[in-house]
Amino acid sequence: MNVIERFYVRLFKFIISKLQKNFETKRLGTEYGGWNLIDFKELNNKTIISAGCGEDISFDIEFLNMYGGKIILVDPTPRSIKHLEQVLDSVGNKKTKNYIDGGNQQIESYDLENLEAKQLIVKNFALYKKDAINVKFYPPKNPAHVSHSISNWQKGESDSNKSIEVETITVKKIMKEHDLDKLELIKLDIEGAENEVLPSLIKNKIFPNQILVEFDELHTDNLVSYCKALIIILRLLFNKYLLIKTNKFPDMLFVKKSLIP
Repeated sequence: MNVIERFYVRLFKFIISKLQKNFETKRLGTEYGGWNLIDFKELNNKTIISAGCGEDISFDIEFLNMYGGKIILVDPTPRSIKHLEQVLDSVGNKKTKNYIDGGNQQIESYDLENLEAKQLIVKNFALYKKDAINVKFYPPKNPAHVSHSISNWQKGESDSNKSIEVETITVKKIMKEHDLDKLELIKLDIEGAENEVLPSLIKNKIFPNQILVEFDELHTDNLVSYCKALIIILRLLFNKYLLIKTNKFPDMLFVKKSLIP
């Protein structure tokens, strides 16, 4: 990264620090797979969408234990699908192990004793701005990692670590399939596809009360990625969201302004 790019990256982070608002948040899940949200009573017994699961759904399990309701888990990655199937097979079991560092959680580390399988709805699709198209899903640079990407921001494909083909789905279709008029919360950890999904939400006037999103491409320190993220952030603010301060960049929490006292 050259001097000009470094300047713009620092400028981006300065702008974000000025846009962020201080408000009490609650963190659910591990250091690796956890997220911050605002503890509103409106979350009780609601159906939320969690896109990008990997092999750590500690946030989702803790969310269900705290608020009840259902979670629609969206991820077409083979290793993630296997992990979710193992979780479903273990519903009703007590937690017998502690969380481990990193993203590959042991099934026994989840507190599944009071959950039901119907609370976990698995969709083996890639969340995107268009439905039912087949796209390449590119592997991470490190073959030991799980998260694949439509945008291929990690440039990880090689002869030994190849892309797979997956089918896409939109938030709009998921909401229609599950008869959801509104969303209390959506979590997006979708490896660059947030740059397509968030504008699609705005276009379709889908405004969840809370948006938890990781801008994955900001891990690259690429100037174009910072520009894309800033435009999306400003669009969300223009549509009456607040950017709430959290401590895990580039994870961000957006909450509807009308919900903050």
